[in-house]
Amino acid sequence: MTWKRSRRRSGVGILLVITIIAIMSVLVSEILYTARVRMITAYHQSERSKAYWLAKSGINIYVLILAANKEMGKSSLIQQFGLGDSLWQMVPNLNTSLMRMLFQGSSGLSDEDIKEFKEDGTVSEEVAEASREGGIFNRRNFLDFHGDFSAEINDNEARIDLNQLSSETDVLQQGLTAQRLFSLMSGDENDMWFSERNIDRWEMIGNIRDWVDADNMKSAGLGGSEDSLYDQREPSHFVKNAKFDSLLELRVVHGWEGELFEKFSDKFTIWSNGKFNLNSFDEEMHKAMIRSAAVSPPNDGTLEACMNTGGEGVLSMWDVTTFNNANDYASFIETNCGIELDKSKLKNMTGTSKVFTVKSTGMVGDSYVTITAVLDYTRRSAGEVKYWRIE
Repeated sequence: MTWKRSRRRSGVGILLVITIIAIMSVLVSEILYTARVRMITAYHQSERSKAYWLAKSGINIYVLILAANKEMGKSSLIQQFGLGDSLWQMVPNLNTSLMRMLFQGSSGLSDEDIKEFKEDGTVSEEVAEASREGGIFNRRNFLDFHGDFSAEINDNEARIDLNQLSSETDVLQQGLTAQRLFSLMSGDENDMWFSERNIDRWEMIGNIRDWVDADNMKSAGLGGSEDSLYDQREPSHFVKNAKFDSLLELRVVHGWEGELFEKFSDKFTIWSNGKFNLNSFDEEMHKAMIRSAAVSPPNDGTLEACMNTGGEGVLSMWDVTTFNNANDYASFIETNCGIELDKSKLKNMTGTSKVFTVKSTGMVGDSYVTITAVLDYTRRSAGEVKYWRIE
């Protein structure tokens, strides 16, 4: 009997020890797992913090370039040659590889290094390491860091400002901004694109205007209440009747939710103060401006010939011409393209830019941070931040 009791007690003891070991194993595993998660989180947070400051460095470099650009534009000699807004245009894109190449200097680069940069936009690890060496007054080199950033600058005054629709004439088709939007969406290729989708361009432009204007009546189509377009949405809502706060907000406007936004949004802005820099337009914007102001609307062939003025293999007239005002632009178009423009439709034109969007991405390991900033130099030489977004 005693032997049986002893055996029973020993079995309970073994079970208790096994249970304690199992609990301890779970606790230790949980502690180790939590510690590892925290360590990885801290590591990635550290990388993300570095990526943020690299992205901000890209923004700050362009802030310096724009400040220098504004000061350079004050020189009478610079203005005489029409170069008052040229500095930022010389550096439309900026990244770590480009800066490492510049700081390394051509004497320290092999032909293979230069070829690699031209083909891929990257530099070898040897070039990267060499660019990190040295410094001024025993301080670290400017490029003594790991990670990369890539930044680009865009001129908001080379785009159509949708917020200007809020203050235009009662008749939609008579407004200059509306006419420029319609001209941007015109041409044989666009005519076919809209026809295939059964989309009315004036109706789409009217929907944008209805979103930003103060009244509640439709600008295009059969009239009626602006809110009727949004009653059936989930959730239903009213039109804003105020200016856009972000260009992405355009996706909320009826008809602009999908591919229409993707096709044209890169030509729009909400930050330009209504000005147009004639020297920053790309080919599409030149065509849109000419179509909207032409006394007799030109066809696609005439516009193509106009854009190719100068012939193949030589500098185009567009490449060597600077426009100071609308009169310069109208004279150039009539002389070189044979298209007469109505100067009353060339309002709000300028030869220099004041509002820019800078987008910079910092990359460290697997962490990416993108900062988008809108910088306005209209009032202050140091500029004002109108918009700041971190992704």
